Amino acid sequence: MMIKSKLLWKVIGLEILVIFWFVVNGVYVSMTHPTAHYLQFLGVVPLAIGIAFYLTKTKKWQHFFSFQQNMSFRTRILFLSPLLLYLLIILIGNKGVHGSSIADLVLILLTQTLVIAFVEEMVFRGFMLNLLLSKSYKVAVLLSSFLFAFTHSLNMLSGQSVANTIFQILFAFVIGLVLALLIVNGQSIGITIAFHGLNNFLQFTSPVDANDSLLINYALLLFLSGYAFYLWNRKSTLSVSQHQISS
Repeated sequence: MMIKSKLLWKVIGLEILVIFWFVVNGVYVSMTHPTAHYLQFLGVVPLAIGIAFYLTKTKKWQHFFSFQQNMSFRTRILFLSPLLLYLLIILIGNKGVHGSSIADLVLILLTQTLVIAFVEEMVFRGFMLNLLLSKSYKVAVLLSSFLFAFTHSLNMLSGQSVANTIFQILFAFVIGLVLALLIVNGQSIGITIAFHGLNNFLQFTSPVDANDSLLINYALLLFLSGYAFYLWNRKSTLSVSQHQISS
């Protein structure tokens, strides 16, 4: 299925927008060398404010943050339990969270959730996914996840090794699949923002070197891949059922 040029340029524009602001943030960090973690992402704050202003002006908060599929609280918890298990495994593997103070931990959590996760989720699982769903959910999920992963290649500019960056890109692609599939399965983007923020928070507060937990990381990648496979099949089954009913 071909993507119309106008739609394609909108998607490319969103990708350039997020890359631009992360490059701006990188320049800010290289010039100021902030020691506090939450100040290392100050350059992205204007984009977060801009997105929040847009959602308020267009009254689209409810459009993105409401649940599109009715579930009981118990069913929803079971449906999202793989995300909770994933976070729990990381928390145990990290032996808790580590920071200079409780205030520092709170600021890291707020920065990662209300700035980084909010921006990335709104761009990739909000605006971009919403645009691409006009073609098909499969195109929307795969392309938005690919571009989300591609954005993480910018980490090479910060001196991260090629091997670590490649693994992070692969990991980001799979996480992108999971989060995009949650959206097309009727979940609120608030869920993906919360998960994204908590995942980043646990990564940044971990005293464990990434190279020392490679086995766990590969196991988590396999685990998330299985969850993505389940969500993909679930959406496919629902789509077939809805098509049969409409016919």
